[in-house]
Amino acid sequence: MELTQYQAVFAILLIFFVGDFVGAITKAKISSMFVIMMGFLALFLSGIYPADIMTTSGFSAVASLGMYFLLFNMGTSVDIPTLRREWRTVVCAIIGMIAAIVGCCAAIPLIGKDFALAAAPVVNGGIVATTMVEACSDKGLSAAAALATFIYAVQKFVGTLPASNCGLSVANKLVDDLRAKHAADPNYSWYAEQSASSVAASAKEPVWKGIKKYYTTFICLAISATAIVIAEAAAKFFKGLEIGGAHPLSFINMAILCMVLGIVARNTGLVPPNILRDQAKANGFFSFLSLCTIIPSLAKIDISMLPSIGLAAVIIFVLVMVFTFITFMLTPCWKIVGSKKLAIGIAMCQMIGYPGTELIATEISNAVAQTEEERDAVTARIQTAYVISGFTSVTILSVVIAGILAGFIG
Repeated sequence: MELTQYQAVFAILLIFFVGDFVGAITKAKISSMFVIMMGFLALFLSGIYPADIMTTSGFSAVASLGMYFLLFNMGTSVDIPTLRREWRTVVCAIIGMIAAIVGCCAAIPLIGKDFALAAAPVVNGGIVATTMVEACSDKGLSAAAALATFIYAVQKFVGTLPASNCGLSVANKLVDDLRAKHAADPNYSWYAEQSASSVAASAKEPVWKGIKKYYTTFICLAISATAIVIAEAAAKFFKGLEIGGAHPLSFINMAILCMVLGIVARNTGLVPPNILRDQAKANGFFSFLSLCTIIPSLAKIDISMLPSIGLAAVIIFVLVMVFTFITFMLTPCWKIVGSKKLAIGIAMCQMIGYPGTELIATEISNAVAQTEEERDAVTARIQTAYVISGFTSVTILSVVIAGILAGFIG
């Protein structure tokens, strides 16, 4: 039976409802992201949901917009001192990627070189690194290509639970410390503490505060759209810029530029922090659209593939987890970010990517925070680290790794 557009919309949102409901009643111990992705995979494999449900609903036509709006908003949530501090997150994410690659290489005696090398960049960066699938297909390695596709489809399930639980542990400790400080000193303010510790703190009032009433929903959306248009034009320029016959800046894409423009707009005082979340109240919708770009990949998994590639995928994930936990639990690497749990959560973000990283962080914040101050404190600690980690691995570094490892396939 073919679905009408409205039936398809209902069917999609029903799974999102179940995911959010489970996330809420378990207080983020079971991530809504995990439930949503697992639900769609099961429904696609069973044939209950058609593979083209996103196209039928009409969401596929606008889904790609979501990521860019969210990235601009994320940029407006980061101030320069925070960005400077996040070098630790970037280093931790890179170490996590190296641990995952070592785990994949350790699987070579068990599953073969082609399977292991096809899996490594996908674990590192999901959809951005699935160029490896094309590389495998071009060399006639259909099984390796299928494994890479399967790993992309299911790796979010593997990464989401440890990322959610580790982040939840860090957030609970942070909130407990915050409440203890309030109990010891009723005048304590996390905001004042952050301001005092910020080297960029300034007494000068940002421009947006003087005209705050003008930041309505549609004005905020228009500002975000303007940034996206600028990012698109700049990305085309960098891609076409030729120096000595090469294109050295082609890696600077729209995703990177949207986030950079958000950071610039926030730190010059032109727009409020979290412009889409707090001003436009549109963050949830764009998060939904972004997930709509990921879900169709689950429909590409054929149940007949599972016996042949399932064991290889299990071996890959087990070894990736083993080497990740060894790296951050048994070596001093965790000290880079000051917490073993946070370090593991950051490492898991390579399997999740954006916007999943932001959704998990938001879910954690909603589960543990009872006040605006607690929410902002958790966001500053968890969300920034998770999003920047996923952004670093998925958007930038995984592409480079895929390009290198593709040469060793076959």
